[in-house]
Amino acid sequence: MYLLARVERVSKLCENVNEYLLRLDRKLGSKPGQFVMVWMPRVGEIPISVAWEKDSLLKLIIARKGVVTSYIHNNIREGCRFFLRGPLGKGFEITQGEALIVAGGYGAAPMLYLASMLREAGSRVTVALGFRENRNVMLVEEFEKLADRVFVATEDGSVGFKGQLTELVSSILSSSRYDIVYTCGREQMMERVVRMAMNAGIEVQASLERLIKCGIGICGSCTLEPQGLRVCWDGPVFNGYKLIQVDDFGKWWRDASGKRVPLPT
Repeated sequence: MYLLARVERVSKLCENVNEYLLRLDRKLGSKPGQFVMVWMPRVGEIPISVAWEKDSLLKLIIARKGVVTSYIHNNIREGCRFFLRGPLGKGFEITQGEALIVAGGYGAAPMLYLASMLREAGSRVTVALGFRENRNVMLVEEFEKLADRVFVATEDGSVGFKGQLTELVSSILSSSRYDIVYTCGREQMMERVVRMAMNAGIEVQASLERLIKCGIGICGSCTLEPQGLRVCWDGPVFNGYKLIQVDDFGKWWRDASGKRVPLPT
């Protein structure tokens, strides 16, 4: 069953990333880290993380990557319709205490919703954001309204810390004590963050991206080996203890044909 959503506002966040504010027929009832399947008739269906929800309003942040996302960027304006299935998958567990959010690129999208829920739960929130360069930076002001501290890293040094996000995270972890780390972004980055957190004895949760077709654990396109975990059903959020046992984590995924191939860099 699809929910009908109408576009109330389209905002450009940075190069090739737009935010869509949608009004639904009813409340979706999502949790941070969950996703929806977005269907564009005669074009295709894709998974998109929920970036924010309140009452009947929903935000989706969509990066231009493939056929469906390019269609949305080129054609969807205020007043247009979205068709949604969801919420789907398992989201982040909200805990109280000192929380560190680590997000790379458009992986910041679901973490905005997470930051707001952590704030409501009474947690102290530190956010570390990583981007390649200035033209990719997004959501910094939005995070600053929700978090106690926000750090930004760019690989070329055009904004904030110069270097890899993992270098910034290493410095943050060495200077403060955290109860939990949450991360989303490029998987090779998350693999390093998960190991840093676990080596420091800190609980960690990571949100994975895979090629998701059905969204309900049937087709197997998003399977993680060797356990056979399905990202759309058992995740997309997994704890670190489970992920370090997954051979595919940070290394492999499946293409459209189901073939196991190296993760894009």
